[in-house]
Amino acid sequence: MKKLIILALTLALAFSLTACLGSQRESTVNDIYAEKGGEITLPEGMDTSRRFNTQLEGDTMYIDFNRVMVRNTGYFSPAGDTLTLTAYATTESTGLLEFKAGLWELTDDNQAQYVNGCTLYFTTGGDCYTGTFSGLDTSKRYKITLSYDSSKYYITGAMKVQGIANGEMLSDDGNDAAVA
Repeated sequence: MKKLIILALTLALAFSLTACLGSQRESTVNDIYAEKGGEITLPEGMDTSRRFNTQLEGDTMYIDFNRVMVRNTGYFSPAGDTLTLTAYATTESTGLLEFKAGLWELTDDNQAQYVNGCTLYFTTGGDCYTGTFSGLDTSKRYKITLSYDSSKYYITGAMKVQGIANGEMLSDDGNDAAVA
């Protein structure tokens, strides 16, 4: 009888730890999931050895990321009211199988403010997924935050953001202009 109780407690502990460490978060009605499809070809000569690197070419920002949990792009202006994001990533995690891109606006007092409803979820696994942010203001500056909600694992992959106004991007603090 004692062995049976120990076995039951061991199984209960194992199931509860699995639920805590490896479960997908619950979806909500406001979640926007990217759809499978699209492709990314990084520009020739782009440095892919860094932890996080961005490069602008025309109306497209390319992002390469290696073993990251959270990273921000610099601020940019959209060319129109829509941005199209295509991304792929892999992770060593067997439980948390999505990462997200959130859109932030630079306010008049140089503060980052999240744009309500602008979080796009991508599935890990190495396949490309594509989604859009729409309703943007071309007179505003925005940045994208890539995040993977794990305290143990990282993501590695790439993203392209189409619909950037010009070859200028500000640093994350909104001050120093960098022209590509």
